[in-house]
Amino acid sequence: MIAVIVCLIVMLLLQIVAPYWWWVMLVPFGCGFGFSRTGWSAIRTGFVSAGLLWLGGSLYFLLTGSRIIAQRIAAMFGLGNPWLLILATGLISAVAAAVSGYTGYAARTLLKVRLSGKD
Repeated sequence: MIAVIVCLIVMLLLQIVAPYWWWVMLVPFGCGFGFSRTGWSAIRTGFVSAGLLWLGGSLYFLLTGSRIIAQRIAAMFGLGNPWLLILATGLISAVAAAVSGYTGYAARTLLKVRLSGKD
C-alpha cells in the first residue's frame, strides 16, 4: 500500500510540474523496478495509483467547469455520457500503468539474471 501511495504522489507532483501524459508510464516502471517484490505487486501498484490519479483528475475537471467539453468528447467517441468517458480514462491509464509496472519488475529480474551469469 505504501508503494501505491508513493507512486501516486510522485505521479501527481510530476503531472503538476510537467503535465505530460507519459508520467503514467515512467513512474510505475520505476516503482516496479525498484520496489516490487512480485510481478503482481508491480501490476497492482501501477493499476491502482494511475487509475486513482486519472480518475480523480477527470472528476475534478468535470465537476469544475469542463462538463461541456467532456460531453462533446464523449459524443465524439460514441459514449453519450461524460461519466463513461471518465471511467474509460481511468481504466485506460490504469491498464497502461499496470503493464508499465510489470515491465519494470521484469526488467529488474532480467538484469539480476544477467548480472549473476545464470542463463
